[in-house]
Parts: sequence; C-alpha cells; structure tokens
Amino acid sequence: YYFLYKFIMEKILLVQLSACLSETLTYPIDYMKTLLQVNKRTSNYVILHICSNYSQIYNGLRPSLIRRSIYTTSRINLYETMRNNIEKPTFIQTCTMAGLSGGISQLIASPFDLLKIQYITNSSLNQYSMYRNMNNIYNDNGIRGLYRGLIPNISRAMLVNLGEIATYDLSKRNIKKIIGMEDTTRLHVISSIISGFCSSLLCTPADVLKSRMMQHNSIYTNVFDCGSKIIRYEGYLTLYKGFFPIWFRLAPWQLTFWVSYEKLRKIFNIDSF
Repeated sequence: YYFLYKFIMEKILLVQLSACLSETLTYPIDYMKTLLQVNKRTSNYVILHICSNYSQIYNGLRPSLIRRSIYTTSRINLYETMRNNIEKPTFIQTCTMAGLSGGISQLIASPFDLLKIQYITNSSLNQYSMYRNMNNIYNDNGIRGLYRGLIPNISRAMLVNLGEIATYDLSKRNIKKIIGMEDTTRLHVISSIISGFCSSLLCTPADVLKSRMMQHNSIYTNVFDCGSKIIRYEGYLTLYKGFFPIWFRLAPWQLTFWVSYEKLRKIFNIDSF
C-alpha cells in the first residue's frame, strides 16, 4: 500500500494539483488568446467584446482542467522516466525526450482541447454537459470529429514541451553548474521565466492553426488549407497573432506550476525535478 500511495502521490496527484492551480489562475488569458486567434477583426474589437462579456471568461474551464490533468501528468512522467534512464542526457536527447513526451500526451488529451475551444467560440454550448457536447461532435463527424486539428495540436504540444520542459531542465542544470546556484525557489523562478518565453516563441504559429481548425463551425478542411489561407489572405504575421497573450499566460502558468510542483515534491520528500 505504501508503494501504491507513493506512486499515486508522486506521479499523479502532485502534478495534477499544480497543473490545475496554474490553469485556473491563468485561464482568462487563454480565453482572450483563443478569441484573438480565431477572430479576423482587430484586437481592440476583440478586447472590447471580452470586456463587455467578462462573465464568460471561464467558459471552457471544465474540459481545460481535464485536458490539463491528462496532458501534464502524462508529459511530466514520460519525460522524467526517459531522462532517468540516461545517465547524462545531451542537449539533443533532452529536446527529443521533451518533444516526444509532449506529442504523445497531446494525442491522448486532444478531444478535451477541441471541446475547450468550442466552448470558447460558441458560448451556447456552455448550457450543456461535456458528455452531451462530445457526443454531438461524435454523432456528426465520428471519431475524426473529436480529433479535428490533431496535427497542429500535436505540433504545438511538441514545441511547447521543447520550450518548456527541455528549457526548464537545461536552465536548472546549467545555472547550477555555471553560477553554482542552489536548488531553491529562486532557481525555479528563473528557470520558469526562461522556459515561458522560449515555449511561447516556438508554439505560437501551431497554436494559431490549432485554434482556427478547432473553433466551432471551422471553414478549414485540413492544416495545409488553414495555413495557406491564413498566409494568403491575412499575411505571415497572423501566425503570430496572440503571441503576447500566449506569453503572458505561459509565463505565469509555468511559474506557478514549477514553483508549486517543486515545493510539493519537497514537502513529500521527493527529489527535485
């Protein structure tokens, strides 16, 4: 029973607690980012719309928390397991492990990401249960409907993980090695800030494609159709639409997650990540 308890606490509950705390605190920024990406009107119009409908800023939080619990638990444990089986992982190995763990985890959690975006882009869905909404998507388009936008979603997850977990881990290792900083909250905060910027820079284009394809009544047939139409009619810079909201969300998300997760590991006598 002790080993089962230790496994559940270390591998599941502590990750989920930190992830859900971070997700709840930063979700309104994600809501704004998604509306900016799917809306072809000016940013000022979207911001005014959000301000006038501020009661909706937590639309989609429920599927987002489920998605985050599955996705973050899976990617953190996959990465840590792979890393612990290599004595001294190189830069390439670290990036590969981070990308793979993110892609595999997003493959599992993608239907809840789809549901979150549909809740945000069609507020009328919020009056129904998640089961009913997912069942409607399945009845209309089958299993492919639940995995709409999977390619950009997996691409985004791999890039986010590359920028987040790999950068966080590499930052911690190198700061400790070069500067000699101890493994304290100060080190966790610095590493989190670096990883937040890197992951935002890497993932924004894939995040735009994902949001456009997953929105309610999307006009795009596939990821290539979506990307080509955005570039042709709206320009290359549209692929970085929502960069600042993404950064403003990922930075505090990662700061909250990593600091709380590291603290919880310490409380339960588990080695630092």
